[in-house]
Amino acid sequence: MRLVILLSTIALAAIKLDPRIVLIVLAAFTLAYATKTSFRTRIRDPSEEESYLNTLIFSTLLVTLSCFALPKDVVFASIFLLFIHELRRNAIWNLVFYTAASLLYFSAFYLFASTSLDVAYIFFMSLAGALSASLVESVETDADKRLTLLITLSTVFTIFKLYIPSASLPDLALAFFVSLVISVLALRAGVADESGLMSATLVGTTLILFTNFRFFAVLLLFYALGSAVTKYKYEVKLERGIAEQAGGARGYANVFGNSLAPLFFAIQYGVTSNSFYAAAFVAAVATALADTMASEIGKAENKVYLVTNFRRVKPGVSGGVSTKGEIACIVGAVTSAVLALVLQIIDPKETVVAAIAAIVGVHVDSVLGATLEEKGLLTNSAVNFLATLSSGILCYAILSAF
Repeated sequence: MRLVILLSTIALAAIKLDPRIVLIVLAAFTLAYATKTSFRTRIRDPSEEESYLNTLIFSTLLVTLSCFALPKDVVFASIFLLFIHELRRNAIWNLVFYTAASLLYFSAFYLFASTSLDVAYIFFMSLAGALSASLVESVETDADKRLTLLITLSTVFTIFKLYIPSASLPDLALAFFVSLVISVLALRAGVADESGLMSATLVGTTLILFTNFRFFAVLLLFYALGSAVTKYKYEVKLERGIAEQAGGARGYANVFGNSLAPLFFAIQYGVTSNSFYAAAFVAAVATALADTMASEIGKAENKVYLVTNFRRVKPGVSGGVSTKGEIACIVGAVTSAVLALVLQIIDPKETVVAAIAAIVGVHVDSVLGATLEEKGLLTNSAVNFLATLSSGILCYAILSAF
């Protein structure tokens, strides 16, 4: 605890100090601590001493990078927030105090650095960091939690430092409020767990700020229909041992696996105003919905075939396809694309291309599931990410070519 307080104090002092001076002090302290602990370090199931050493080493690396290219506020805000981990409790408490601590640091940084104070920017960075940190706190893992927090915070802050949206404070507040309320309702309805709440709030807030509520509505359709179709013949799937755990409640892995690619395309659209990125976003979301519908309906079927050789397999096997599943795939892809058309996100030509790209993306998912996932080389969330990313890229490429 004392070591973390020391790190947070150094981060505060760094507001006025040259980062090179901070680096010398921190490097000397890290070397002394490493010598004291015989240089013992471990990432999985670390002792307290090993966790502290991991934290010191990575903090020293971050400060080194701040002497060159990494933004100083990003580095030291990440280090400063470590002390909240020592005070962690439940999800809401963590979210509130990580946000408050982030606001405190960024405000102090820009005030003492005699830099113009952009309130909306500070709030956005603080919320992004707080949601990410609270998400890490909510996940049970044997990995070093302090190190994970430091890596997550520095990564998230850096990304949003580069891609900060031009949103006003009221827009930020509204985006966060809407995303949080819907995520809380999903948690109470049993379609998301605590980590799903944090990750969905982060994704939703970012999506709205870079685009608008119409894009959010398309993503929301995926979560609503995807959760509903999970209940399709749930008892049958439960008897077969292939039903989604916790009644289909979505966790952070599911949210990020299906949302990161669409979010990437949405951010690109927000930055460039290129309509092809909007179509790629729709294709990626349509892939997620089509794949979920095909998978959940296909699991309840009796005749399922492996996509790579069309041999009959048991329902629930990665890469399995069925007649009803294929129909559900088409329905899901077309539904998402048509909603985007109705909301005037894309035009008729882009609607057709997005739907076709989504259907292709679902089968990319099936092939990856039957090969790399089956061999244990990819997780289901990684397969979902690659499938949604591939459909978005395919959609963009077709529109660019024609």
